[in-house]
Amino acid sequence: MAIDPSPGAAPPGGRRPPLALPAAAPLLQMLIPPLIALIAAGAAIEIWVRAAEVSIYLLPRPSSVLEEFFGDFGRYFEAGMQTLGVSVGGLAIGTLGATVLAAAVAHSPLLERALLPIAIMVKVTPVVAVIPILIIWLGYGWEPKVAITALITYFPVLINAISGFRDVDPRMVDFFRSVDASTWETLLRLRLPAAIPFLFAALKISVTLSLIGAVVAEFFIAREAGLGSIVRLEYEQLGLPSVFAAVLMLTLLGVALSTAAVAVERLLSWNPHTPPSA
Repeated sequence: MAIDPSPGAAPPGGRRPPLALPAAAPLLQMLIPPLIALIAAGAAIEIWVRAAEVSIYLLPRPSSVLEEFFGDFGRYFEAGMQTLGVSVGGLAIGTLGATVLAAAVAHSPLLERALLPIAIMVKVTPVVAVIPILIIWLGYGWEPKVAITALITYFPVLINAISGFRDVDPRMVDFFRSVDASTWETLLRLRLPAAIPFLFAALKISVTLSLIGAVVAEFFIAREAGLGSIVRLEYEQLGLPSVFAAVLMLTLLGVALSTAAVAVERLLSWNPHTPPSA
């Protein structure tokens, strides 16, 4: 008869089973090393700036940046939410447009020859050159900011989506044809699932590009508050602690967007019917 050892006793082999780590342990193992490195780097910069008496107009102390950030947190949070709204809006429009175009191009060699060169031409055109045109067409509101962000983010999604829509087993394509599946059914049930990993790979790149696009747009369209507007205003007034505080908020937003993209990818790829590993 098998003996169930008591909680404090060792198993018959004399070796205790490894303790189960809490669910947050992998997250902590991922966050703690970079946090320690950042704190060490900040402390080193703080000591050097104080010892060398570096002017605040050249490099502010990290402590003064944190004091400005938390002392006027409401300002940076509100501006960050506006920048985040532009970023997410442009990312959504750019991703949706690029995915639709990629689906059309993947199904039609004629559309590929006609549309892909135009998409590349739009990509290689410096976005700052078309900002004045977008302002004339769309005004000084949020519309040109979202359009600029969409122009910056669409290309990685387009290229990866085309590869994903085409990354299907030819035998599966023949099978769908044999059962008289429509083009729409083939797209939704075969090509789109194959393209999802490619789309998320592009999304991880585009989330950071979306913040860049939003900030660039706010540099030129400063009638509404945003982190780009704060950076421009404080730069003109030599308020470097405020510039660094705005950059810190941008960094936090970038980390949040990237983490959200990874979380959504894991959620969509999770299969509750997958049997547990032995």
